[in-house]
Amino acid sequence: MGQMDACNSFNVHVTASPGTDVMAMIIKRLDSMDNKLSRLDTIQCSVDSINMRIQTMELKVNELDDKVQALERSRDFDSQTLLEMNKHHKELDSFASKMSKIELEHKSIEIALKSEIQDLKCRRMRDNLLFHKIKEEKDENCEVKILQFIEEKLKIENASSDIRLQRVHRIGQYSAGKTRPIVAKFTDFPDRERVRRAAKELKGSIYGISEQYPKEIVDQRRKLIPIMLQARRDGKEAYLKMDKLYINNQLYRESC
Repeated sequence: MGQMDACNSFNVHVTASPGTDVMAMIIKRLDSMDNKLSRLDTIQCSVDSINMRIQTMELKVNELDDKVQALERSRDFDSQTLLEMNKHHKELDSFASKMSKIELEHKSIEIALKSEIQDLKCRRMRDNLLFHKIKEEKDENCEVKILQFIEEKLKIENASSDIRLQRVHRIGQYSAGKTRPIVAKFTDFPDRERVRRAAKELKGSIYGISEQYPKEIVDQRRKLIPIMLQARRDGKEAYLKMDKLYINNQLYRESC
């Protein structure tokens, strides 16, 4: 409005003055200046708009930069955490491997110890024989009974004087109506073998003689006896040695 008022007052002033050509030239120049000013105003508005957009972009760039820095810090943190986790995993794997190795060693030692204990038990029972179905009586003398049994049933003469026994007794808990076996420990192993081989004299009777083994071997033999008997019915040669079954001189192995 100030420019327009100035122009109006200038026009009025020029109109009142002589020299029409001069005034037209001045008016032309003023119009040109006005156009330039209008263009400058437009340019200034555009520049202001651009500046605002630049400032907005700068803000966004700054925000993005902050986010990138935060992500980089987070990535560094994650990388460090991942490294620590990998380290812990490796330590755990190493520990698990060591524990597995120790467990295998312990199992190996346990198996070896069990085998050694079983072998010791077998050695301790090596000179023993079990006599089955010999009538059980109150206040009986088992040693006398066994020596008489050897003479009468196994047909071994002078057993009472020739065969020496260390310990003879019933085994297991007493139960009415059942006859507990008698275990006899022979002083001399050859005597024990002579009596064991004479057990064939008991075929067809109620009596029986067997070697004494630890419970683990007895349980295994019980599982193998039916297989041995079936093999014999099939015409094969089959026999037990400790807790091993041999069929036609081949070690029998249970299928999985």
